[in-house]
Amino acid sequence: MSVKCRDIMWMMEDMAPAKYAEQWDNPGLNIGDPDADINKILVALDATENVIDEAIAKGADMIITHHPLLFHAVKKINYNMPDGRKIMKLIKNNINHFAAHTNLDAAKGGTNDRLADIIGLKDTSVLSEGQFDEIGIGRVGIIDGDTTMGMLAVRIKEGLGLDAVRVTGNLSRKVKKVALCTGAGAEFIDDAVKAKCDVYITSDIKYHEAQNAVFSGLNLIDATHQGTELPVVAVLADKLSLRLAAAGFAAQVLTARETLLFKQY
Repeated sequence: MSVKCRDIMWMMEDMAPAKYAEQWDNPGLNIGDPDADINKILVALDATENVIDEAIAKGADMIITHHPLLFHAVKKINYNMPDGRKIMKLIKNNINHFAAHTNLDAAKGGTNDRLADIIGLKDTSVLSEGQFDEIGIGRVGIIDGDTTMGMLAVRIKEGLGLDAVRVTGNLSRKVKKVALCTGAGAEFIDDAVKAKCDVYITSDIKYHEAQNAVFSGLNLIDATHQGTELPVVAVLADKLSLRLAAAGFAAQVLTARETLLFKQY
């Protein structure tokens, strides 16, 4: 049985309701036709030109990403510019683009829960609560065993397939209560301090933000923006594939070939 784009949109809405998104965000169908027939879906973190080219090569008619392609009002579409080329390629090849961003961060089973699973956090709760009960950005939990900052840093590095992570504080310090936020979560450092966490895992931390955290007694692990979010792609693809099969739809779900942008030398 064929599936319409709107059917997939409803499945995504069920997994990551748009009402959970931050006001500045732009989740949902960024480009496309809700009534379009969908046979092949490519799931990725970003709608980069490489991902779009992969979708074209594989005959995908829908791309689902974590990051929206369109954040702000589009005033010009210049085919000689990266964003213009991406928009042109999507429209020219009849590829629909859908994004689940901060709503997927907040949703149960989303980016933050996936990172918590990789780290092995127990008894998790929300770091920064939103307007919905038990829904919000980030997670706080307990790590089992006698764990040090150094041991946790290695666990995160290996779990996320990274060359390295940035760490503040004493690597031999024992850690038990851990906070995390996938992507750029420095704005929630104060929440981690208030929760009396030993360490906060996020990314894109600036120097003075790190200073304030350390002076407040909070150690930090910066595991990169892409590194903390990329693991949700395979999870999202699996969940969507199962839902499509359960509903009797024959659409195929693929995961994009994405490589880490930053490497350590």
